[in-house]
Amino acid sequence: MTFIQGIYEQVSKRANIGTDEFSTDWLGQSRSYYTSLKARNIEASTAALINLMNKLEQQEQMMRTGNHQLLKTVAKEYSALLDKVALEIAKRSVKHNMATMRVREMVLKAVENVLESSGAAVRVHNVPPIVML
Repeated sequence: MTFIQGIYEQVSKRANIGTDEFSTDWLGQSRSYYTSLKARNIEASTAALINLMNKLEQQEQMMRTGNHQLLKTVAKEYSALLDKVALEIAKRSVKHNMATMRVREMVLKAVENVLESSGAAVRVHNVPPIVML
């Protein structure tokens, strides 16, 4: 199972969406984008993951404004998915030792900011960049 397939399974359980809607509304791509990725067993582009992060953030914010505990639980799940997608993008940016130490530090700082803004207690500042590979 690819990374994007795992994300789709988690999103579709909460959002009750099909593959076409996931492709267009969540990944910002053509209607058959996700189906094509799945059939070829390949990952979504980084641009699609960024679109996904924007949609997850939007959904998380909507759920957080609700007064029901279930909505707040779903918001936390979307927040966790946001963190997963951010980490996937970070991993891609430093894959195969292609990034300089400065780029790795910048990516780690970005991940730290995402985690802090989501209220996560995890700090990655002291994690060596090699862990990201």
